[in-house]
Amino acid sequence: MNARTRMKIEIDTLHELIGDIDYYRILVIDRDCEPAAIADAFRTESRRLHPDRISALRDDEMSEKANDIYRLIGEAHRCLKDPEQRSQYDQLLEQGVIRMTDEAKEGAAADKRAGDPEQAATNPKSEKYWKMALADWENESYNACVMNINFALTFEPGNDTFKEWLEKAKKAHTEADAKKEKNPYKLRLM
Repeated sequence: MNARTRMKIEIDTLHELIGDIDYYRILVIDRDCEPAAIADAFRTESRRLHPDRISALRDDEMSEKANDIYRLIGEAHRCLKDPEQRSQYDQLLEQGVIRMTDEAKEGAAADKRAGDPEQAATNPKSEKYWKMALADWENESYNACVMNINFALTFEPGNDTFKEWLEKAKKAHTEADAKKEKNPYKLRLM
């Protein structure tokens, strides 16, 4: 089989499977590969399947198919080279999502926000108080934490994460108060 025929068969086959090929398979790499391997695979596959090489076949249909494949290779590279996007894509891939569409990205971002308390605020005004509340929690200043969560809730009254943390902070404040010694006659030496 000559090289032209082999190239046509490969382009036809890849184009038929384009809806079922994930980013790792189009770049011919393993899911657990190093980041450097992604760049190498992109260079290799983009050279090998570049539309300009296919245009030498003088077949407009093949050139169009090659353009589709080349766009997928570029999309795969853009997604996988960024560690955060790659992590999101891996999670989506486990759920059966093959492409990192805008809708899939938003869903992954929402999942990340749901699991990360620092991402709970959606309003810039509430975010200020929420970050102060989280800092207060870290410093074990539970009374201040409760106060700042209440301020954050004025801007986002329906935020379930805020409400959950408010209960948690109130409980921690009550427990911390119970542990304090309540002797009003105790003298402090300075």
